[in-house]
Amino acid sequence: MKKCLYFICPTDCLESTIQSTFHQENFFYSSLGNSVNFNECELNQAKQLICDKGIREISFILADDNRIVLDALNEQRFLNVTGLKKFYSQVLLEKEYLEILWQIQNPHFLILSSFLNKKIEELKKGLSELMVGDFNLSGKIYRKKELKFDDIFSYKIYHEEFTLN
Repeated sequence: MKKCLYFICPTDCLESTIQSTFHQENFFYSSLGNSVNFNECELNQAKQLICDKGIREISFILADDNRIVLDALNEQRFLNVTGLKKFYSQVLLEKEYLEILWQIQNPHFLILSSFLNKKIEELKKGLSELMVGDFNLSGKIYRKKELKFDDIFSYKIYHEEFTLN
C-alpha cells in the first residue's frame, strides 16, 4: 500500500478529507500555516518517520481559506504566537514580490503556491540523501467551496528570470 506524509495546518481540519480522498496509508505533520522550521531536530524526526514507515510520497497542503495565512495578510492578530513572526514576514514578503512581478492584486493562490514550493525545496534539501528512486514531493491547495485539491503552481512559473533587450 502506498504511504504518504502530509504537512498540514491544524486550522484547516483536512485530515478526514485527505483520508477520504486519498485512499492510502496517510501520516500527518501539523504546524500553523505549514510554518514548520526544518531545523536539524525536525529533519531528523521527518527522516525517522519516512524510513520507519517506508513513505515515498510527501505533500504540503493548505486550504485556500487558511486562517493563519489570511491573518498574516490582513489583521495579524496571531503575530505574537510562538514561531509565527518569521512566517508572517515571509508571507508578506512573498505577497509584495508577487504583486510587483505579476502586477495583480490579491495573488492569494500564487502566494500559497510560492510558500509551499519554498517549503518543498527546504525539505528536499534536508532529505537529499533519502531522495532516490520513486520519491515524490508535491504541494496542493484545497479549495473548500469546490471540495477539490489543486496542484500548486510550479516554482518555475514565477521565479524563472529572463531579460528582454
